[in-house]
Amino acid sequence: MLNNKVISIVGAGISGLSCALKLAGSKLSKGYTIRIFENGERTGGRAHSIKVNDFSIDLGAGRFSPVLHPNVSKLVNELAEKTEVFPFTKIVCPHPQHNGLKEILAQLKPKIVSSYNESFFQFLCNHLGNEKSHAIINGLGYDSLYLPQISPEIAYDIIEKHPEIQCFSENAGYEWFNLVDGFAALVKSLYERAAILGVEFHFEHQLVSLQTKSNSTLLEFSGRDQQEIWHNSNYTVLALPPTAMASLDLDFPSHWSDFTYGSIPLFKGFIFFDHPWWQDYDLENKVTIIDNPLRKLYFKSDKYIFFYTDSAYADFWHEETKKSDAEYINTVMNLISMALNIPINELPWPVANKFKYWPSGVEFAIETSPEHPPVLSKNNGTIIAASDAYTPHCGWMEGGILAGRNAADYLLKQLEKTGVAEVEIN
Repeated sequence: MLNNKVISIVGAGISGLSCALKLAGSKLSKGYTIRIFENGERTGGRAHSIKVNDFSIDLGAGRFSPVLHPNVSKLVNELAEKTEVFPFTKIVCPHPQHNGLKEILAQLKPKIVSSYNESFFQFLCNHLGNEKSHAIINGLGYDSLYLPQISPEIAYDIIEKHPEIQCFSENAGYEWFNLVDGFAALVKSLYERAAILGVEFHFEHQLVSLQTKSNSTLLEFSGRDQQEIWHNSNYTVLALPPTAMASLDLDFPSHWSDFTYGSIPLFKGFIFFDHPWWQDYDLENKVTIIDNPLRKLYFKSDKYIFFYTDSAYADFWHEETKKSDAEYINTVMNLISMALNIPINELPWPVANKFKYWPSGVEFAIETSPEHPPVLSKNNGTIIAASDAYTPHCGWMEGGILAGRNAADYLLKQLEKTGVAEVEIN
């Protein structure tokens, strides 16, 4: 067992790290040991970058806008991370529905106030009819816009805060960047900073249960080879997304929140060639949105091509990757051929590929409301906060930073009250 002057943070993603750094930098936490427990073998969560040849690719979070993500931008500048322009705001081979789409969306936007209980798809159907609504969502390239839990408000947030389709909103012209060494570099810097401040890290610790006692919580973890590991904690921050709560006996969300939560799967596929043939077609640093399972196809400088899908098509690609590598690549290349109207025999064959499927890539509160609390807590020393699903947010990393800091602020207030009470008793 550990001493009871312990603050435990479960989850070493951007939110858990942000929470730990704020706590470790405060005088109020002096005397407490801060520990982060992580299910996996690495920090970062959905910030997952890998090296391919001499460059990095982001399998998870991969871009930020200084206007929309000021906390990410500030961190990047503070840590002197190298950035480059994320150029994919220029659509080539425009979809037939792109003509006049910005004006249509602008005309409909004032009507979302009276359509709070409708899905975005139903909202469009009510004003434009079924066929036109299908065509518009296909043209936007984000199939999550079809889902019943995506309200008009959430849908406009998606449209306005994604580089590929911001051109159909008032945000046209916003600049976007990515990290030269990937978002994992940012996470690594935060990890190193936390370790210097004395934060302890325990990897391969999967939280199994919490047992609340009078002044502490007993945390049960499953470690390597399924061995049981127990830790006693005075305060606990669950830096976990809603889907991770399902395995814990916490009566979440009913006993914690008046809100409910949803998630959307995502898939990223990267294709590498021995030469950048797309430059011959003037496609470098451009993106196209297409009516086939690739949906959004990006041509990254002279390095690679990647595609990015969500919802049903993310699941489609997950199933495709269970086939042989040759079958998967054959499907990809045939769809690229169709998308660009280039005969398949004129396209070179890839030399390598990488992909990542996120079964719950995006998590969110279904009931969009400014009244959603910044943290969820009971009077038992346990805080649920550190996922972007619990914050007003516009991106994985931005929401994670906000949520982690919100959790730290809440806990520091509890420590301040405890300190005042101890002084009064003495």
